[in-house]
Amino acid sequence: MRMVMVKGFSKTGKTTTVSALIKELRRRGYTVGTLKDIHYEEYRSDVPGTDTYVHRESGAYTVTALGPNDTVIMMDSRMSAEALLKYYKEDFIILEGDCGIKCPTIITGRNTDDIDKRMCDEAIAISGVIAETMQEYRGFPVINGRKEVERLADLIEKKTKEHEEEVDIQLIIDGKEIGMVPFVQRTLQNVVIGAVKALDGYEEGKEIVIRIN
Repeated sequence: MRMVMVKGFSKTGKTTTVSALIKELRRRGYTVGTLKDIHYEEYRSDVPGTDTYVHRESGAYTVTALGPNDTVIMMDSRMSAEALLKYYKEDFIILEGDCGIKCPTIITGRNTDDIDKRMCDEAIAISGVIAETMQEYRGFPVINGRKEVERLADLIEKKTKEHEEEVDIQLIIDGKEIGMVPFVQRTLQNVVIGAVKALDGYEEGKEIVIRIN
């Protein structure tokens, strides 16, 4: 599973870029999932008057709506992005908004000030409204998500593959390998290396084996 994030201020072209990428990646034969971070305090996934709203108002913590064409699970708390990602099985996951996950990131903006305020170490490209007037900024390609989606998808394929290959870690419990999304792999890797790199005998790049009985 590969992940890419599209983040930026509101009305800068995030959803337009995400929508174009979904269609292009699907055209290339990939399955695609999305996760959108919503920061508006007043946002609610349910509305007064529905049966599920009554369930929640009555005190139910988890409420599931089983429709003929979809399933909606509502919880009375915010889950972390990393906790949610374990339920995804698609080839590509596109994160819209700053979900707190370190992965290849596309920054959207109206102007260079927007880009500067959202810039991060994981940035691979710039898109959104600014792509109507610029082609490059601070060494990053500025790619129009609507008009140049194939070029943007090419870059994402390349960068997410490189990012995925950076992690080489296995978790085996009772002889069974436990599947982990790249974010969890990378987190576990960083924790282990952080704990042992100060010990005598540690050598960067060497295999580390930890056994707990």
